[in-house]
Amino acid sequence: MSPHIPAIAYCGHHCQFCFFKDCTGCRSENPTCSFANLFEDRQCPNVVCCRQKGIDGCYECADLAKCTHGFYGRKEEPVAKATALFIRKHGKDKYHRALSNSIRDGVDYPQRFNKLDSIPAMIALLEAHL
Repeated sequence: MSPHIPAIAYCGHHCQFCFFKDCTGCRSENPTCSFANLFEDRQCPNVVCCRQKGIDGCYECADLAKCTHGFYGRKEEPVAKATALFIRKHGKDKYHRALSNSIRDGVDYPQRFNKLDSIPAMIALLEAHL
């Protein structure tokens, strides 16, 4: 990933720890996010929504908690919403630190997070690694 592209995706995923190693990030000129590739126009609905609202990421949206748009409608992958809520509460720097620490401590990101039973449990897992 290019150093000038922020490491935090619009949805809250952390690009540095993405399994999709060749991705340039959803903020780049040529986004290759695996989720965006599910759509005919290759545009992630979360990216489109944030750009339309003029916000840096979903974590700045007043509707985040109840949002089911794009990534947040995927019940099998709730980690993006959990990380966006964590960023809203603690900020991007603490998110980076908490996620880096959790991975260093052996937490499998994002798989272990997605296996937890609730978004609050995911947030608590990150908070335990601040």
